[in-house]
Amino acid sequence: MASTYILELDASKDFTRMANVLPDDEPTSRNLKLSMLSIAQDETGHAAYLYEAMLRRMSATQVQVLVDEWRTRKVNATFAMINGILQRNGETRSLVQDGAPTENDSELIVA
Repeated sequence: MASTYILELDASKDFTRMANVLPDDEPTSRNLKLSMLSIAQDETGHAAYLYEAMLRRMSATQVQVLVDEWRTRKVNATFAMINGILQRNGETRSLVQDGAPTENDSELIVA
């Protein structure tokens, strides 16, 4: 929950930052801005729900320690990724694999 809380909280801030650079005087940009702010609000709600769920299971101090741990892990992972890109002179490896997915590869759940 703490990991997802961090991701949701950061996403809400990122969407807000992106939305706030868009102009209000052009209709398409204004609509995009409003949509992005709506997404940011939704992400904030997700983060709040996760935080409350953690508080139902642990003390506030334990939650804060856990959130701090996952924040540190995210920051370290980000630095490791950037370091890897810098060591490859900006070249990133492809995540695309040859071959089409089969039914056995599917993660869809059919009800």
